[in-house]
Amino acid sequence: MGTNTRSPGIAASPERALTRLLPWAGALLGVLWFIALGGARALDPTYLEWLGWGDWAQHVLGWWFFREAPWGFPLGRTPGYMAPLTTTVGFTDSNPWISLVLKPFAGGLPQDFQFIGLWLASCLALQGFMGVKLMALFTPRALHQLLGAALFVLAPVLVFRFEHDTLCAHWMLTALLWLHLRPRPDSRSAWRTLRGALLINVLAAGVHPYLMVMVFALSTALLVNVTWRERLLTRRQAGLAFLGGTVMLAGLFFAFGYVGQGVRGAAHGFGAYSADMLSLINPMAWSRVLPALPTRKDQYEGFGYLGTGVLVLIAFLGSPAVWWPEVRAWARAHAPLLVAVGLLTLLAFSTTLTFGGVILLSVRKLTDVFMPVLGMFRSSGRFIWPLHYLVLTGILALVVWRWRERPAVLTGILLGAVAIQVVDTEELWTQRRFRPAPWLRLGAPEWAQLDSFYRHVVLYPPYIHDSKLPCTENTFARDDYVRWGDLAYRKGLSTNSGYVARINERHVEQSCEALVADVAQGRLSVDTLYVVDTPKLALFQGLGEQVTCGTVDGFNVCVAARDGRFREELLKTATRTPMPSTMDLRP
Repeated sequence: MGTNTRSPGIAASPERALTRLLPWAGALLGVLWFIALGGARALDPTYLEWLGWGDWAQHVLGWWFFREAPWGFPLGRTPGYMAPLTTTVGFTDSNPWISLVLKPFAGGLPQDFQFIGLWLASCLALQGFMGVKLMALFTPRALHQLLGAALFVLAPVLVFRFEHDTLCAHWMLTALLWLHLRPRPDSRSAWRTLRGALLINVLAAGVHPYLMVMVFALSTALLVNVTWRERLLTRRQAGLAFLGGTVMLAGLFFAFGYVGQGVRGAAHGFGAYSADMLSLINPMAWSRVLPALPTRKDQYEGFGYLGTGVLVLIAFLGSPAVWWPEVRAWARAHAPLLVAVGLLTLLAFSTTLTFGGVILLSVRKLTDVFMPVLGMFRSSGRFIWPLHYLVLTGILALVVWRWRERPAVLTGILLGAVAIQVVDTEELWTQRRFRPAPWLRLGAPEWAQLDSFYRHVVLYPPYIHDSKLPCTENTFARDDYVRWGDLAYRKGLSTNSGYVARINERHVEQSCEALVADVAQGRLSVDTLYVVDTPKLALFQGLGEQVTCGTVDGFNVCVAARDGRFREELLKTATRTPMPSTMDLRP
C-alpha cells in the first residue's frame, strides 16, 4: 500500500486539465448528496422552517445577536445575548470565522439570514474535493478517484453530525491525512506541507475547539514525521515551527474568547459521552440491514460507523498474508500519525473502556487528578473520527492496491460499495435531518405595538441552559428562550436567557441574585419586558400599581412603564387574580 507513483514527465494538456477539475467533480458529489438527503430547501439562507429544533436554534441566535452587536473584544462578542453575561459566537457554536466574515455585510443581508444550510453543503463539497485528492495518491484513474471520494462523502459520521453543524468540517481531517500521505521530495515541499497544515489549524480554531484538538494532534504528528523520519527539517526548525504555530493558535483562542473570560472549561459528563470499542462497526440504527449493537446510554457521541458499503470492501482484500506486508511497511513510514490517532482514540474511549456496552475497564479514580483538563472534552467520543477516516483510507488504499492489475473489476467493486453505502443510509429514506421544524416565533398582534423605549427582555427567573443553580430554577419550556431571543433580535432588544456551550457559574449566580433582589425590592426598569414564570407571578402582582401584567402569546408579561401603546395592550389582556398571601411573596 503506497502512494501512486506515475512516471515523471510532461503530461498531456487534457490530462492536466482533468487532474485540476476532478476534485471539483468530487465537490459536486458532495452537493448532490446534500440535496439527496433533503437539503435543497435548506440552501435558501432565509428559510428557517427546518431549524426550530436541537442545537441549530442556538447557533442561529448567536449569529443574529452578533451581527447586530458593535465590534468588540473578544472577537464575536454578543453583549445583547444572555445579558449581562459575557459570551461570544464561539460559545454559541455560531461558527466564529463565518460570522466574522459576514458581519461587515450584515446591513445588506435579510433579517432572517442564516448560513447553516450553505455551511453543511460546503462541508460535504469540501469532503468530496479532498477525497479525490486523497484517492489520487493511490490510483491515477479518474473514475476510481471519484468512487473512492464518494465513500468519504457518504461517511455516516459526517451526516450524523448535521445537528451540530460546526462539527461537520470533517474535510479538515481528510485534508490532514492527504498532507501526511503525499510525497515530499525536499525541504521546500515540506515547508509547503506545513503551511497547509497551519492554515487548516487556523481555520479549525475559528470553527470548533474539538476539531481544533484533532487537527492540532495530526499536525504535530506531521511535523514529527517530516523532521525525524523524513529528515527534511532540522530539530531547531521544527521547534520554532511548533512554537510559532502554538502561539498563533493560543492567540486565536484568546481572541475568540474561548479562554480568558472566566468561563469554566471542565464540564460534567466525561466518561459517559464516549466511544465504544465496537464503534466502527456499530450502525446504531443507521443501517437498514445490520442490527445495532449494544452501547451505554450516552455513547451516541462516539458514533463511528464506517458504513455497510465500506465493511463489504473488506471482503475483497483477500488473505492478510497478501496485504499485511504492505500495511506493516506503511505503518513504519507513518508511525507518528498512528501514534496521534491512537492517542485520540484512547481519549475517545475515555476513562471507562466498554465493549458492546459492557464495561471492561475503568480507571476513573486513577485519572481524577486530570479531570480539570479531561473534563473540557466531556463529549470525548468525537475523537473517534480520525480513526474512522484513517481506517477508511486504509481500506480504500488496500482495495485499490489489491486489484490494481484488474481495473474493470476494481471499478465494479468500488461502484458496488458506493451503491450499498447509499442504499443502506437510513437518513436518505427518512430525510430526518431536514424534516419540517417550524422556527419558534411569537406571533401575537400586541408585539406590533411594542414601544421604541424598550431595550431588554428579561425572563424571570432567567433560563440558562445547563445551569444547576437554584436561582435559575424555572418551569419555562426548553425552547422558550428561542421565542424570546427571536423577539429580542427582531425588535433590537437584549435578552437575559439562552443556551451556550460553557458558562461562568459565578457570573450567572451574581446576575441572577441581583435580579431577584431588584424584583423583591420593586426596582423594576421601565425599559424592560419581564417575562414571568407562572410560579413567580405573585411576586410581580404583589407590587401593585407599580407594574402592569398581562398574558401575551400564552406568557405572563409585566412592565413597569406607566404609559405606552404596549402597556395599553397589556391592560386589555390582564385578568384579576386574588392577592397573593405573604408566603407567596418569597423570591
